[in-house]
This record gives sequence, structure tokens and C-alpha cells, in this order.
Amino acid sequence: MMGITLCFLSVLPVLAGWRWHYVVHKRRWKRVEDALDRLGEGNFSEAPKGFFSGNADLESVEFRMERLAGLQASMRQRLEYEEFSLRTVLSSMDDGVLVADDLQKIRLANPAFERIFGVESGGCIGRSVLEVIGEPEIYRLLQEAMKVGAAEQRQVEMVPGKKVRHVMVHAVSMSDLKGRPGVIAVFRDMSRLQELENVRREFVANVSHELRTPLAIFQGYVENLLEMPDLPTSDREEILKILSKHSQRLNALVEDLLVLARLEARREDFEWKSLPLDAFVREVVRDWRVRCQGQDLVVEVECEAELPSVRMDPLRIEQVLHNLLENARKHVPLSGGRVTVSLRSDEQSAGQHVVVCVEDNGVGIPLMDLPHIFERFYRGTKSRTRKDGSAHSSGLGLSIVKHIVAHHGGKVGASSPSGSGARVWFSLPTADLSSSAQIAES
Repeated sequence: MMGITLCFLSVLPVLAGWRWHYVVHKRRWKRVEDALDRLGEGNFSEAPKGFFSGNADLESVEFRMERLAGLQASMRQRLEYEEFSLRTVLSSMDDGVLVADDLQKIRLANPAFERIFGVESGGCIGRSVLEVIGEPEIYRLLQEAMKVGAAEQRQVEMVPGKKVRHVMVHAVSMSDLKGRPGVIAVFRDMSRLQELENVRREFVANVSHELRTPLAIFQGYVENLLEMPDLPTSDREEILKILSKHSQRLNALVEDLLVLARLEARREDFEWKSLPLDAFVREVVRDWRVRCQGQDLVVEVECEAELPSVRMDPLRIEQVLHNLLENARKHVPLSGGRVTVSLRSDEQSAGQHVVVCVEDNGVGIPLMDLPHIFERFYRGTKSRTRKDGSAHSSGLGLSIVKHIVAHHGGKVGASSPSGSGARVWFSLPTADLSSSAQIAES
């Protein structure tokens, strides 16, 4: 019995040692598990260091784990930088970018795409392309790009009711990391360019029409003169008068076109002066009355007292007044015509602008024409044309007025009270307005 006891007592230290090694071993592997968990979460740098000291094998494991953690941190930093760069580029683009999978589900869309198609921020992810865009032709284009495996490009006119009317779509097939097909598309809003192209075509058509009429008259009368050399002197003089009239009309049209082109291109030089506007307007009206001699027309000037001086180019503002006065003269009645030029301080701008208004007692401007009278070649309805035909114009006068006044930092407008008579006005900044120079020269 004593021998058994002694044997048991001799084994106890061994068992205790095994127990101690087991506990230490378990703790160390528990630390390994914790370190691996932290490494998986990307937080290995927060784990305590040196907990494998005393064990060469485990110290080697710790060293490799630290190196792996460093590589992981570097890769994560690089991915974050690339993601930031990608988001910055996509956010700063004016073109819309769309990435869709093989089921036409949207996986990525930049802010420009959301702006072009009127989608809330982040509101299109996971939705179908057809649902978001609502344009079957774009849906078919993306399908063709994925099917053919090549780039597809097309300009699409959107269905009515969309914010954007014309879009250029460039689609290219792609594959994700798992090899599944998809498509990336770039959308460019072409609406403004299309509008400018339409304006250009309309402008060319209008100019061609305006030039064709006097040229056709020239050609016809010149042929008559050549074919009939014995034409009576009275008839010959009548033809020459007609040719002179249309040559003046043609010259005026060309001059207006050149002036308008220079104004729109901002190549016209302005000579700025600070002048009292009331005295300047009275002088222009006095000189213009000479052109109305022999016509039953009364021209009056009404002016508020003590108006401030304005900063202007006298030659250009004189051109503005002449255009407005001529426009009024052509539309007043043949008998009892009246044109009133009034000057007043603009209350809405707290006296920082002076308003000049030219009002006539003609038939007025129809409401449907009012929003368009400052457009190029717009002449309005025939109801505002005088019976003697003198109301013919190139349709550029008011457009020139608008551009000259805009260069001065002012505004233009028109109204026709109760459909009787027309009022066309423009405003000019006062000379002491500190921002007038910047407005005019910007």
C-alpha cells in the first residue's frame, strides 16, 4: 500500500507539468485564434505583440502574421484610394455613366446620369434600365452591345415628357470578376447642341429667304432692262427707283447681320462715357424727327426730374433708340400717329437703373408674339403691318437692341396694354453703380 502511494506521489509532478503545458498551449492557440480573427477583420495591428515569445515556431508564425497584416493594410489603403479616385472622377463628369448586368439591372450610376434622367441620388441602383430610363431604344442598344461584344454608339431622341430630349449613348460590353456579362454605357446630353443646330439651320434659312427676295427682284428688273433697251425713260426711272429701294433694303440687312454677329461674338468695341440720359435722348429724338417729315406723327419726350447719369456707349444707345423709334413709326396709324419716349428711375432696382420706354398708339402686339419679339427674324403677325407696306423689316432690329443693352448690363422688355399700342423698354445702370463696369465688361 505504501508503495502504491509513493508511486502516485511520484506521478503527480508529471501530471501537474502536463496540465500546466496543456493550459499554456491552449492559451497560446487561443491567442493565435484571436490574432487570426483580428487579421480577418483588418485589426491585427491592435493585437498584443510578443505573446509567442519563448517558442521559436510560434514566433515565426507571429512574424508571418504581422507581415500578412501589413500587406493587408497596404492593399486596403490602395483599394480605398482607388475607390475614392473612381468616385471623384465619376462625380466630376458631365457625362452620365451606367454599369448594368446581363439582366439589365443597374449596378452603378454616377450623379450626372441621375441628373440627366431625373433620378434621385442612389435611387436607380438595383432597378432595371428600362424602368429608370423609360426608353426602349436605349434598352435595345445595351442588349446589342452585350450580344455583339463590341462598342455601339447612337444618338437617341427621348420620348416626350423627359427632361432631356437628345442623348448620345456609347455602350461597351464587359464582364465582372466572375465572368458574367454586363455593359457599361456613357450618356451625353446633346439637347443644347441640338437646339443650337436647329437655331443655326433656322438662321441660315431665314437669311437665305431674306436675301433671295431682293436678289430675285434685282434679277427680274435687270433682265427687263437688258431685253428692252428701248424702254421709255419714265419706265426706266421707275425700275431704277425700285432697284435702289431694294438695294438699300439688302444693304440694311447685311449691315444688321454683321452688327448682330459682332455683338454675339463680343467682338464689338464699346467706348464708355458717363452722360445725362435725358439730354442725350432729347437730342436723338430731335435728330430722328427729321426722318418723319411729311408724316402725320407726333413724337414726345417725357422725363422725370433729376435723373442720374448713366454709363453707356453713346453710339450704341443711339442705335438702340433709332431701332425702337423706327419700329414704333412703322406700326402707328397713317393718320394721328403718336410715339412717346419716357424716362424714369427704376424703383425695383432702388434707383440704380434708369428705364427708357418707347410707346406707340398702333394696333399693339398680340400676346402670342410678345415672348418672341426679341428673337432674330421674328416679325409677328400681319395684324401689326401697316397698309402701305412700310412696316417691312429684317426682323433683326429688336434682337440687336437686346444684345446692346445686355452689353451695358441692362434688360429689355415689352408689353401691349389691353392689346392697344405697344411699349418696348430697356434699362441702363447708373454711372455710380459700382458693379456696372464689371457687368458691362464681363
